[in-house]
Amino acid sequence: MTKSKLSLLLLLIFFVFNANATNYYINSKVGDDNNAGNTKDLPWKSLINLEKNKFLPGDSILFAKGSSYKGGFIFTHSGTAEKPIVFSTYSVGADVILKTPRTELSPIFEKYGAGQAPSFTNPDWSVLNGNIFRIEANYIVIDGFYFHDNTNPPGSDKNNKNVQKLGVVYLALNTHHNIVKNCEFFNTPVGIKIKGKYNLISHNYLHDRNEMMAYSWGPIAIMVVAGNNEIAYNRVENYGAYGGPYGSDGGVIELDGVDDNFKASTINIHHNTSINNHGFLEIAARGVDSVTVAYNLSDDKNQFIGGGGYKVNVFNNTVIRTREPNVDRYIFWTFNPELTFLNVRNNIFYIASDLGVFGPVKKVTGHIRVAVGEQLHSNNLYFGGTNPDPIGGIKLGNGDMVTNPLFVDVLNRNFRLNPKSPAKGKGIKLDYKTDLDGYPISKKPCMGAYEFPSN
Repeated sequence: MTKSKLSLLLLLIFFVFNANATNYYINSKVGDDNNAGNTKDLPWKSLINLEKNKFLPGDSILFAKGSSYKGGFIFTHSGTAEKPIVFSTYSVGADVILKTPRTELSPIFEKYGAGQAPSFTNPDWSVLNGNIFRIEANYIVIDGFYFHDNTNPPGSDKNNKNVQKLGVVYLALNTHHNIVKNCEFFNTPVGIKIKGKYNLISHNYLHDRNEMMAYSWGPIAIMVVAGNNEIAYNRVENYGAYGGPYGSDGGVIELDGVDDNFKASTINIHHNTSINNHGFLEIAARGVDSVTVAYNLSDDKNQFIGGGGYKVNVFNNTVIRTREPNVDRYIFWTFNPELTFLNVRNNIFYIASDLGVFGPVKKVTGHIRVAVGEQLHSNNLYFGGTNPDPIGGIKLGNGDMVTNPLFVDVLNRNFRLNPKSPAKGKGIKLDYKTDLDGYPISKKPCMGAYEFPSN
């Protein structure tokens, strides 16, 4: 086949592939819900047509940058693996800006979008229980939005389970292969709720919610109900609250066993950055299997991992617990020691002198949090300041060490390794390609979430 014929064939394939795809535009500033919505000059104004219109695989639903929306919608139209339905943004092109006099740019920015990401809020519980994007469909991509200031439930108990209804982005039961990426969530009681499978939550920023949702529920950035989900490369800051029956609650990720549909095993949580939250991972259930937590920085309060009963691989995390007050006394805790199994390798635990990592098992009387006791552990570094036993009454494993990891700058909370760190090259090789900064993993990996670049 000649080069020209091949080019023509590829062009024909492209047009056939995209033949039925339509771009829809929404602009709260200049739109009209009676418009066709399929050009930037005739955009819709609100969310209403997202429930009334029919959407096909390959369609894109684009919101003007600088626009804002209140309320929520239920989306029921699925894409396919090859042609997902994409929610994203649009703005005025650089070519238009360059050829337009500065004095005439303002109405163009308003008409075609410019500035900050489109913003969404739903402060009214009576509107979809505070959901904004309630996705009851598959192969959906949600990319590049700003969500803020959502409502708490009007109380929550074992009968109404209102907390389980929350989620700014709510991926409903039996949905699958959805992606939430590059979004920001501010002051939202639950940022993302995942009730479906094979979803990817990646490169989002969730931050600043410190009010209890209900008596025994603190705010949670990401709640997971179903299995086979991946949570990666997100940044979460300042989630959680003091109060309630446990003294402190909420945090980054919860596997929500209170939800009636809970069946969450095979969860991959990796390469996330967690700062000043009330715990990293809570597993509110028993019998949770095949969870992997790897290459995360957790510079938080309270537990790194705790829950009812679980099997979790814990690889190459940098866990910092020097923020006060810490309500939990151990980095790992459980309600059921006999049902808890950890495989802990290549981590750095840098903790306050009054805390421990594992701790001795105690007899459980009632629903109380206790230390996890002896677990599989090797090639970890433990440091507790003046405490000579930061591991917590458990014997060191093969390759374990108790020493200062020598971070770059502890005072300014830079927990990368300096050139003299004893953690350099002391890990064992696992199946990961890059560290939290994106540097390649060497044949002799470092302990913790960061490789030393020249290692």
